[in-house]
Amino acid sequence: MAPRVIVALGDPVTDITHTASRDAIVALLAPPAPATDAAAAAAAVPVEIGGCTQVTRDELARLARAIAHEARVTPGGSAANVLKGLAAIGGDASDEDEDGRAVGRCVFVGGVDGSDDVGKAYRAALERAGVEAKLIEHVNEGREIGSARCLCLVDEFGQRTMRTYLGASARTTAEDLPIDAFDGIDVLHMEGYVLYKPDLVKRACALAKANPGALVSIDLASFEVVRHCRAALSEVLESGLIDVIFCNEDEARELVSDLHDEDGANGRGAPRPSEAMENAALDYLLRFVKVAACSRGKRGCIARSSTGDIGTSVAEGVDAIDTTGAGDTFTSAFLHAYLRGGTLQQCGDAGCAAGAEIVQVSGAEMSSERWARVREKIRAIFSQ
Repeated sequence: MAPRVIVALGDPVTDITHTASRDAIVALLAPPAPATDAAAAAAAVPVEIGGCTQVTRDELARLARAIAHEARVTPGGSAANVLKGLAAIGGDASDEDEDGRAVGRCVFVGGVDGSDDVGKAYRAALERAGVEAKLIEHVNEGREIGSARCLCLVDEFGQRTMRTYLGASARTTAEDLPIDAFDGIDVLHMEGYVLYKPDLVKRACALAKANPGALVSIDLASFEVVRHCRAALSEVLESGLIDVIFCNEDEARELVSDLHDEDGANGRGAPRPSEAMENAALDYLLRFVKVAACSRGKRGCIARSSTGDIGTSVAEGVDAIDTTGAGDTFTSAFLHAYLRGGTLQQCGDAGCAAGAEIVQVSGAEMSSERWARVREKIRAIFSQ
Protein backbone atom coordinates (compact mmCIF):
# COMPACT_ATOMS: atom_id res chain seq x y z
CA MET A 1 0.00 0.00 0.00
CA ALA A 2 1.02 3.62 -0.47
CA PRO A 3 2.94 5.18 2.42
CA ARG A 4 1.15 7.55 4.75
CA VAL A 5 1.30 11.23 3.84
CA ILE A 6 2.10 13.47 6.79
CA VAL A 7 1.75 17.24 6.47
CA ALA A 8 3.04 19.70 9.07
CA LEU A 9 2.05 23.35 9.38
CA GLY A 10 4.23 25.87 11.15
CA ASP A 11 6.71 28.71 11.03
CA PRO A 12 9.85 27.91 8.97
CA VAL A 13 12.29 29.32 11.50
CA THR A 14 16.07 29.40 11.17
CA ASP A 15 17.69 28.99 14.60
CA ILE A 16 20.58 31.12 15.85
CA THR A 17 21.92 29.12 18.83
CA HIS A 18 24.11 30.60 21.56
CA THR A 19 25.28 29.08 24.85
CA ALA A 20 25.76 31.27 27.94
CA SER A 21 25.18 31.29 31.68
CA ARG A 22 21.61 31.79 32.87
CA ASP A 23 22.61 35.10 34.48
CA ALA A 24 24.12 36.30 31.19
CA ILE A 25 20.96 35.31 29.30
CA VAL A 26 18.76 37.18 31.77
CA ALA A 27 20.99 40.23 31.43
CA LEU A 28 20.91 40.04 27.63
CA LEU A 29 17.13 39.77 27.46
CA ALA A 30 16.33 42.25 30.19
CA PRO A 31 14.93 45.63 29.14
CA PRO A 32 16.93 48.67 30.32
CA ALA A 33 16.35 49.19 34.05
CA PRO A 34 16.79 52.49 35.90
CA ALA A 35 17.93 50.79 39.11
CA THR A 36 21.50 51.57 40.16
CA ASP A 37 21.88 48.31 42.09
CA ALA A 38 22.68 45.77 39.34
CA ALA A 39 21.74 42.75 41.47
CA ALA A 40 18.40 44.25 42.44
CA ALA A 41 17.70 45.23 38.83
CA ALA A 42 18.43 41.71 37.57
CA ALA A 43 16.17 40.19 40.21
CA ALA A 44 13.31 42.43 39.12
CA VAL A 45 13.58 41.65 35.41
CA PRO A 46 10.55 39.73 34.08
CA VAL A 47 12.60 37.24 32.03
CA GLU A 48 11.05 33.77 31.99
CA ILE A 49 13.66 31.13 31.26
CA GLY A 50 12.45 28.28 29.06
CA GLY A 51 9.84 30.07 27.00
CA CYS A 52 9.53 31.64 23.56
CA THR A 53 8.59 35.27 22.92
CA GLN A 54 8.14 37.11 19.64
CA VAL A 55 10.36 40.15 18.97
CA THR A 56 10.72 42.72 16.21
CA ARG A 57 13.30 42.44 13.46
CA ASP A 58 15.34 45.26 15.01
CA GLU A 59 15.29 43.65 18.45
CA LEU A 60 16.42 40.30 17.03
CA ALA A 61 19.22 42.07 15.16
CA ARG A 62 20.32 43.79 18.39
CA LEU A 63 20.40 40.50 20.27
CA ALA A 64 22.14 38.67 17.42
CA ARG A 65 24.86 41.33 17.23
CA ALA A 66 25.59 40.82 20.90
CA ILE A 67 26.41 37.13 20.42
CA ALA A 68 27.21 36.87 16.68
CA HIS A 69 30.78 35.69 17.18
CA GLU A 70 29.61 32.67 19.18
CA ALA A 71 26.36 31.71 17.42
CA ARG A 72 25.54 28.65 15.32
CA VAL A 73 22.91 28.88 12.55
CA THR A 74 20.72 25.86 11.68
CA PRO A 75 17.23 25.32 10.22
CA GLY A 76 14.63 24.83 12.95
CA GLY A 77 10.95 25.44 13.63
CA SER A 78 8.86 23.08 15.76
CA ALA A 79 6.63 21.48 13.09
CA ALA A 80 9.51 21.14 10.64
CA ASN A 81 11.65 19.52 13.34
CA VAL A 82 8.90 16.95 13.93
CA LEU A 83 8.75 16.16 10.21
CA LYS A 84 12.53 15.87 9.93
CA GLY A 85 12.43 13.47 12.86
CA LEU A 86 9.72 11.36 11.25
CA ALA A 87 11.71 11.25 8.01
CA ALA A 88 14.90 10.28 9.88
CA ILE A 89 13.20 7.51 11.85
CA GLY A 90 11.91 6.28 8.51
CA GLY A 91 9.14 4.05 7.21
CA ASP A 92 10.77 0.96 5.76
CA ALA A 93 9.08 -2.44 5.58
CA SER A 94 10.00 -3.31 9.17
CA ASP A 95 8.11 -0.23 10.36
CA GLU A 96 4.80 -0.89 8.63
CA ASP A 97 1.69 -0.32 10.71
CA GLU A 98 -1.14 -2.77 11.32
CA ASP A 99 -2.67 -1.83 7.95
CA GLY A 100 0.58 -2.64 6.12
CA ARG A 101 1.37 1.01 5.41
CA ALA A 102 4.80 2.53 5.91
CA VAL A 103 5.15 5.77 7.87
CA GLY A 104 5.58 7.84 5.46
CA ARG A 105 5.94 10.79 3.13
CA CYS A 106 6.52 14.15 4.89
CA VAL A 107 5.41 17.57 3.57
CA PHE A 108 6.01 20.90 5.32
CA VAL A 109 3.81 23.98 4.76
CA GLY A 110 4.90 27.46 5.89
CA GLY A 111 5.61 30.99 4.70
CA VAL A 112 9.00 32.49 3.79
CA ASP A 113 10.33 35.64 2.17
CA GLY A 114 10.56 34.72 -1.50
CA SER A 115 13.50 37.02 -2.09
CA ASP A 116 15.96 36.26 0.72
CA ASP A 117 18.69 33.66 1.06
CA VAL A 118 17.39 32.47 4.45
CA GLY A 119 14.21 31.10 2.88
CA LYS A 120 16.14 29.46 0.04
CA ALA A 121 18.53 27.81 2.49
CA TYR A 122 15.59 26.60 4.58
CA ARG A 123 13.99 24.91 1.57
CA ALA A 124 17.26 23.19 0.71
CA ALA A 125 17.71 21.99 4.31
CA LEU A 126 14.23 20.46 4.38
CA GLU A 127 14.82 18.62 1.13
CA ARG A 128 18.18 17.28 2.37
CA ALA A 129 16.34 15.92 5.41
CA GLY A 130 13.84 14.07 3.23
CA VAL A 131 10.98 16.55 3.71
CA GLU A 132 9.04 18.04 0.80
CA ALA A 133 8.86 21.83 1.05
CA LYS A 134 5.54 23.47 0.15
CA LEU A 135 6.72 26.95 1.04
CA ILE A 136 4.45 29.96 0.56
CA GLU A 137 6.67 32.73 -0.81
CA HIS A 138 5.78 36.25 0.28
CA VAL A 139 7.33 39.14 -1.62
CA ASN A 140 7.46 42.71 -0.35
CA GLU A 141 7.86 45.54 -2.84
CA GLY A 142 9.61 47.74 -0.31
CA ARG A 143 12.05 46.69 2.39
CA GLU A 144 12.77 42.97 2.54
CA ILE A 145 10.73 41.49 5.40
CA GLY A 146 12.97 38.48 5.79
CA SER A 147 12.20 34.87 6.62
CA ALA A 148 11.63 33.80 10.22
CA ARG A 149 14.57 33.50 12.59
CA CYS A 150 14.86 32.51 16.24
CA LEU A 151 17.57 33.26 18.78
CA CYS A 152 17.93 30.12 20.96
CA LEU A 153 19.79 30.91 24.17
CA VAL A 154 20.97 27.79 26.02
CA ASP A 155 22.08 28.01 29.66
CA GLU A 156 24.37 25.85 31.79
CA PHE A 157 21.41 23.64 32.77
CA GLY A 158 20.64 22.78 29.14
CA GLN A 159 17.47 24.89 29.18
CA ARG A 160 16.73 26.98 26.10
CA THR A 161 15.00 30.37 25.99
CA MET A 162 13.91 31.71 22.60
CA ARG A 163 13.25 35.06 20.98
CA THR A 164 11.61 34.79 17.56
CA TYR A 165 11.13 37.17 14.66
CA LEU A 166 8.46 35.65 12.41
CA GLY A 167 9.05 37.88 9.39
CA ALA A 168 7.30 36.61 6.28
CA SER A 169 5.74 33.71 8.16
CA ALA A 170 3.56 36.15 10.11
CA ARG A 171 1.93 37.16 6.82
CA THR A 172 0.66 33.67 6.02
CA THR A 173 -3.15 33.54 6.05
CA ALA A 174 -5.77 30.84 5.63
CA GLU A 175 -6.19 31.86 1.99
CA ASP A 176 -2.48 31.20 1.35
CA LEU A 177 -2.64 27.50 2.18
CA PRO A 178 -1.82 25.32 -0.86
CA ILE A 179 -4.93 23.16 -1.09
CA ASP A 180 -3.17 20.51 -3.18
CA ALA A 181 -0.76 19.86 -0.28
CA PHE A 182 -3.69 18.54 1.78
CA ASP A 183 -5.17 16.25 -0.88
CA GLY A 184 -5.10 12.62 0.24
CA ILE A 185 -3.16 13.22 3.43
CA ASP A 186 -3.30 10.90 6.42
CA VAL A 187 -1.92 13.17 9.14
CA LEU A 188 -1.78 16.90 9.82
CA HIS A 189 0.57 17.99 12.59
CA MET A 190 0.62 21.60 13.76
CA GLU A 191 2.90 23.46 16.13
CA GLY A 192 1.21 25.51 18.84
CA TYR A 193 2.55 28.78 17.46
CA VAL A 194 -0.07 28.61 14.69
CA LEU A 195 -2.67 29.35 17.38
CA TYR A 196 -1.63 32.99 17.00
CA LYS A 197 -3.45 32.70 13.63
CA PRO A 198 -6.68 30.84 14.52
CA ASP A 199 -8.21 31.22 11.04
CA LEU A 200 -5.18 29.42 9.60
CA VAL A 201 -5.65 26.59 12.10
CA LYS A 202 -9.34 26.17 11.32
CA ARG A 203 -8.72 26.15 7.56
CA ALA A 204 -5.88 23.61 7.82
CA CYS A 205 -7.95 21.32 10.05
CA ALA A 206 -10.91 21.50 7.66
CA LEU A 207 -8.69 20.64 4.68
CA ALA A 208 -7.15 17.72 6.57
CA LYS A 209 -10.46 16.32 7.79
CA ALA A 210 -11.82 16.37 4.22
CA ASN A 211 -9.73 13.20 3.86
CA PRO A 212 -11.57 10.26 5.46
CA GLY A 213 -9.79 8.96 8.56
CA ALA A 214 -7.19 11.74 8.64
CA LEU A 215 -5.60 12.36 12.04
CA VAL A 216 -4.84 15.87 13.33
CA SER A 217 -2.28 16.50 16.07
CA ILE A 218 -0.96 19.65 17.71
CA ASP A 219 1.92 20.42 20.06
CA LEU A 220 1.27 23.31 22.45
CA ALA A 221 4.86 24.55 21.84
CA SER A 222 5.42 26.86 24.86
CA PHE A 223 3.73 28.08 28.01
CA GLU A 224 3.49 31.56 26.43
CA VAL A 225 1.34 30.09 23.65
CA VAL A 226 -1.03 28.61 26.23
CA ARG A 227 -1.06 31.90 28.14
CA HIS A 228 -1.67 34.20 25.17
CA CYS A 229 -3.75 31.94 22.90
CA ARG A 230 -6.11 30.40 25.43
CA ALA A 231 -9.24 31.49 23.54
CA ALA A 232 -7.94 30.15 20.22
CA LEU A 233 -6.89 26.88 21.87
CA SER A 234 -10.31 26.47 23.49
CA GLU A 235 -12.03 27.12 20.18
CA VAL A 236 -10.00 24.56 18.23
CA LEU A 237 -10.39 21.96 20.97
CA GLU A 238 -14.13 22.47 21.16
CA SER A 239 -14.35 22.06 17.38
CA GLY A 240 -13.55 18.37 17.84
CA LEU A 241 -11.01 18.46 15.00
CA ILE A 242 -7.95 17.61 17.12
CA ASP A 243 -7.19 13.93 17.75
CA VAL A 244 -3.81 13.96 19.51
CA ILE A 245 -2.28 16.75 21.59
CA PHE A 246 1.20 17.15 23.07
CA CYS A 247 2.31 19.39 25.94
CA ASN A 248 5.21 19.57 28.33
CA GLU A 249 5.10 20.09 32.08
CA ASP A 250 5.27 23.90 31.86
CA GLU A 251 2.46 24.02 29.31
CA ALA A 252 0.39 21.66 31.44
CA ARG A 253 0.84 23.93 34.45
CA GLU A 254 -0.10 27.01 32.45
CA LEU A 255 -3.19 25.24 31.15
CA VAL A 256 -4.70 24.62 34.59
CA SER A 257 -2.91 27.20 36.76
CA ASP A 258 -6.14 29.09 37.44
CA LEU A 259 -7.91 25.87 38.49
CA HIS A 260 -5.24 24.41 40.79
CA ASP A 261 -3.94 25.26 44.26
CA GLU A 262 -0.26 24.92 43.30
CA ASP A 263 1.95 27.78 42.24
CA GLY A 264 1.23 28.40 38.57
CA ALA A 265 4.40 30.36 37.86
CA ASN A 266 6.58 29.36 34.92
CA GLY A 267 10.05 30.35 33.84
CA ARG A 268 13.14 31.07 35.92
CA GLY A 269 13.28 29.22 39.24
CA ALA A 270 9.80 27.70 38.95
CA PRO A 271 9.48 24.30 40.69
CA ARG A 272 8.34 21.32 38.67
CA PRO A 273 4.55 20.84 38.71
CA SER A 274 3.16 17.86 40.59
CA GLU A 275 1.86 14.78 38.82
CA ALA A 276 -1.60 15.77 40.04
CA MET A 277 -1.34 19.07 38.21
CA GLU A 278 -0.13 17.38 35.03
CA ASN A 279 -2.99 14.89 35.19
CA ALA A 280 -5.44 17.72 35.73
CA ALA A 281 -4.22 19.21 32.45
CA LEU A 282 -4.60 15.85 30.71
CA ASP A 283 -8.10 15.47 32.20
CA TYR A 284 -9.04 18.79 30.63
CA LEU A 285 -7.53 17.98 27.23
CA LEU A 286 -9.12 14.53 27.09
CA ARG A 287 -12.55 16.13 27.16
CA PHE A 288 -11.83 17.05 23.53
CA VAL A 289 -9.14 14.73 22.10
CA LYS A 290 -8.45 11.01 21.79
CA VAL A 291 -4.89 11.07 23.14
CA ALA A 292 -2.98 13.57 25.27
CA ALA A 293 0.71 13.26 26.14
CA CYS A 294 2.71 15.29 28.64
CA SER A 295 6.51 15.17 28.40
CA ARG A 296 8.21 15.84 31.75
CA GLY A 297 11.91 16.17 31.00
CA LYS A 298 14.01 14.01 33.32
CA ARG A 299 10.80 12.51 34.75
CA GLY A 300 9.79 10.92 31.44
CA CYS A 301 6.23 11.30 30.19
CA ILE A 302 2.59 10.46 30.81
CA ALA A 303 0.27 9.58 27.91
CA ARG A 304 -3.42 8.94 28.32
CA SER A 305 -6.38 8.24 26.04
CA SER A 306 -10.03 9.18 26.27
CA THR A 307 -10.85 5.47 26.59
CA GLY A 308 -8.74 5.06 29.73
CA ASP A 309 -5.48 3.68 28.32
CA ILE A 310 -2.34 5.02 29.97
CA GLY A 311 1.40 4.87 29.45
CA THR A 312 3.96 6.14 31.96
CA SER A 313 7.46 6.19 30.50
CA VAL A 314 10.76 6.75 32.28
CA ALA A 315 13.48 9.02 30.91
CA GLU A 316 16.87 7.45 30.22
CA GLY A 317 18.70 9.68 32.69
CA VAL A 318 21.32 11.11 30.34
CA ASP A 319 23.15 14.39 30.97
CA ALA A 320 21.33 17.09 28.99
CA ILE A 321 23.48 19.82 27.46
CA ASP A 322 20.77 21.48 25.33
CA THR A 323 16.99 21.00 25.32
CA THR A 324 16.46 22.79 22.00
CA GLY A 325 14.28 20.54 19.85
CA ALA A 326 13.79 17.99 22.64
CA GLY A 327 10.01 18.26 22.60
CA ASP A 328 9.89 18.12 18.81
CA THR A 329 12.05 15.00 18.70
CA PHE A 330 9.92 13.38 21.41
CA THR A 331 6.81 14.18 19.35
CA SER A 332 8.27 12.74 16.14
CA ALA A 333 9.08 9.40 17.77
CA PHE A 334 5.77 9.28 19.65
CA LEU A 335 3.83 9.94 16.44
CA HIS A 336 5.89 7.37 14.55
CA ALA A 337 5.03 4.73 17.14
CA TYR A 338 1.38 5.82 17.30
CA LEU A 339 0.96 5.58 13.54
CA ARG A 340 2.42 2.06 13.70
CA GLY A 341 -0.38 1.11 16.08
CA GLY A 342 1.78 1.12 19.21
CA THR A 343 0.34 1.19 22.71
CA LEU A 344 0.62 4.43 24.66
CA GLN A 345 3.40 2.80 26.67
CA GLN A 346 5.33 2.04 23.48
CA CYS A 347 4.65 5.54 22.12
CA GLY A 348 5.90 7.20 25.29
CA ASP A 349 8.93 4.92 25.48
CA ALA A 350 9.79 5.77 21.85
CA GLY A 351 9.43 9.48 22.53
CA CYS A 352 11.67 9.33 25.59
CA ALA A 353 14.26 7.26 23.71
CA ALA A 354 14.48 9.89 20.97
CA GLY A 355 14.46 12.75 23.46
CA ALA A 356 17.40 11.21 25.30
CA GLU A 357 19.50 11.42 22.13
CA ILE A 358 18.70 15.01 21.11
CA VAL A 359 19.44 16.57 24.53
CA GLN A 360 23.01 15.26 24.32
CA VAL A 361 23.83 17.48 21.33
CA SER A 362 23.81 21.22 20.79
CA GLY A 363 20.91 22.43 18.65
CA ALA A 364 17.90 20.68 17.16
CA GLU A 365 19.73 18.49 14.63
CA MET A 366 21.27 15.04 15.20
CA SER A 367 23.82 13.01 13.30
CA SER A 368 22.81 9.99 11.25
CA GLU A 369 24.50 7.81 13.87
CA ARG A 370 22.23 9.12 16.62
CA TRP A 371 19.16 8.64 14.46
CA ALA A 372 20.30 5.07 13.83
CA ARG A 373 20.35 4.56 17.62
CA VAL A 374 16.82 5.98 17.85
CA ARG A 375 15.61 3.54 15.18
CA GLU A 376 17.27 0.63 16.97
CA LYS A 377 15.71 1.64 20.31
CA ILE A 378 12.26 1.83 18.72
CA ARG A 379 12.69 -1.59 17.12
CA ALA A 380 13.62 -2.97 20.56
CA ILE A 381 10.55 -1.32 22.12
CA PHE A 382 8.25 -2.95 19.56
CA SER A 383 9.94 -6.34 19.86
CA GLN A 384 9.23 -6.63 23.58
